[in-house]
Amino acid sequence: MRFVCTDPDAGDLEFADAEAVLDALEAALVQPATPLFDAARQSWQPLGLHAEIRAAWEHRLRYRPQTPGLSLPALPSVTALVRSLPDDVDELERRREAFARVRAPRVPPRPSPHPPRDRSHRFAAAGIAWALVVLALVGWAVVTFAARLSDFAASVVGFRSR
Repeated sequence: MRFVCTDPDAGDLEFADAEAVLDALEAALVQPATPLFDAARQSWQPLGLHAEIRAAWEHRLRYRPQTPGLSLPALPSVTALVRSLPDDVDELERRREAFARVRAPRVPPRPSPHPPRDRSHRFAAAGIAWALVVLALVGWAVVTFAARLSDFAASVVGFRSR
């Protein structure tokens, strides 16, 4: 199921797509402010604020004639929905704590008893040593190649090295 609505009176309601959510809205099983979990986006938000639900709602309202009985309610504005949501006391408290932590004076870190050692000379020496080893190997390979090439050239021309 893609959508899950949590209602304190009815429990969790699962819906496969936006059309099923709108059918539940028409049947008054859910309200625009009902919390909706979208499995594709992995997020909670009020049903009336979900972009896909709002688009399907507008599309359905455009082509549905006004009939008595069950019908889709008018699409509320985003501002009205946000204002109708209950204030989250925990979120307000978390924001106050975060602001207090930001405004609190910083405690400087304690200096360590041992100063950090400077290892740059050691790394430089190791780098130079590796560079010398690589240069020696490349030099040996060039000299060996040149010697074998000269032996080959001598054998082609007719001179034999003994």
